[in-house]
Amino acid sequence: MDSAMSGFEIRFNVYADSQEEADRATEAIKAFISSKARQGIAVTAGRIAAAVEKYKDNYFVTSYFK
Repeated sequence: MDSAMSGFEIRFNVYADSQEEADRATEAIKAFISSKARQGIAVTAGRIAAAVEKYKDNYFVTSYFK
């Protein structure tokens, strides 16, 4: 990770059947970021944005969310 980077909180709404489901999604995302950090991989805001932009129309991603 670039030592000049700082941590920032990102907040957004997501559709869920309950607060518990939303909390589960939050914890899964946090666990993913922590797991990658332990592997020496920085999950940065820029990389997340690039991945979403690149794969937003991907057939497999779109099919998964249907």
